Amino acid sequence: MIRRRRQARFPAASAAAGSDTDALQTDVMRFMSIIGLCLMAVFALVQGIPMQEPDKPAQAQQAARIRQEIQAQQQQLRELQTELLALKSEKDSTQQVLTVAQQQLEQLAGQTQQARELRDRLEIQMDHLGHQLEQGRQALADIEQDSVQKEHNLNELRGRLLSTQEHLDHHREEIAAVKRQLLNKPDQPVIEKQSPPAPVSRPVPEKQGFTLRFASDAALDRLVTADSVSLYGMIDQQAWRLSMESGRSIVTPVTFPGWFHEMSATTVPAHYIHNLENAARSPGRSTVVWGVQLPAATKEAIALLMQGQQAKGQQGGVLVIRSDGQVMLEE
Repeated sequence: MIRRRRQARFPAASAAAGSDTDALQTDVMRFMSIIGLCLMAVFALVQGIPMQEPDKPAQAQQAARIRQEIQAQQQQLRELQTELLALKSEKDSTQQVLTVAQQQLEQLAGQTQQARELRDRLEIQMDHLGHQLEQGRQALADIEQDSVQKEHNLNELRGRLLSTQEHLDHHREEIAAVKRQLLNKPDQPVIEKQSPPAPVSRPVPEKQGFTLRFASDAALDRLVTADSVSLYGMIDQQAWRLSMESGRSIVTPVTFPGWFHEMSATTVPAHYIHNLENAARSPGRSTVVWGVQLPAATKEAIALLMQGQQAKGQQGGVLVIRSDGQVMLEE
C-alpha cells in the first residue's frame, strides 16, 4: 500500500530565526505568523511540490527522496497492477476450469446415478436368475434321479425280455419238434359234419377231450373283424360265414369248409346265433354246428398245449383264445 508522507507546515527557517535579537523577535514572530498563514494557503494548492531554495539543501534532498519514494511506490503500484491483472486472468482461468469441473462433476453425478440404477436392476436380475438357476438345478436333480430310476427299470425290463426270449426260443424248439412229429404221422381225416346220432343216456367222463372257447365275446368279435378268425355256422351240408362290418354281424352263404375247430353253442355270442337263425329260416332242421378256422400260429399253440397235457396224462381241458390270438389252458 502506498503511504503518503506528510510534509512540515512551516519551513526550517523559523527555527533559525530564534537566533536573532530579542528586539526583533516579536516582530519576526508576527511576520512569520502572517507568512505561515499565506504558506498554508499556498501549501493547500501546491502540496506535494517541494520548494527548492539554494540555501536550503536539506529540503531538496528531502524532496528528492520523496520523488524517489513516489517513483518507487508508483513502480510498485504498476507491479501490483500487473500482478493484479495476472491474478484476475488466473482467476478467470480458474473460474473456467472450475465451471468445466462443475459440469463434469454434474455429468459424473448423473452417470453415477445411472450406474446405481443399473446396478440395482442388475442385482434384481441376478437374484431372479439365481432363483431360476436354483430351480433348474432342482429340476436337473429330479431328472437325473428319474433317469436313474428309468435306467434301473430298463435294466429289469431287459432282464425280463432276455428271460422271455429264452422261453420263446425254448417254445419254438418244442413247436419245431411237434411239427416234425406231425410230419412223420399219417394225415388225419378232416372233421366233417354228420347227422347227429340220437341221444343216448350214458355217463360222460369228466374232462374227456379238449374244449375250445374264446376269452370273451369281445375277443371273438375283434378277431373276426380283423379276419384273423373265420366263424362258420353249419346245418347239414349248408354253411354260412359270419363276419363283422361297421360293428354289425353279416351272414354270408359259403361252401362247406374243408376243416374247422368245433365250438360249443354256449360259447357263441347271441348276435351271431340270432343272425344265423334269421338267415337260415329253418328252425326244424338239425342243430347248428359252430366252427372256426384259426391262424397257423394259434393252431400250433393249441397243438403244443394239447401235447403238453397229454404228456402229463390228461386227455382233456379247456383252451381259451385271447383277443390277441394267444392261447392259454384254463386250469
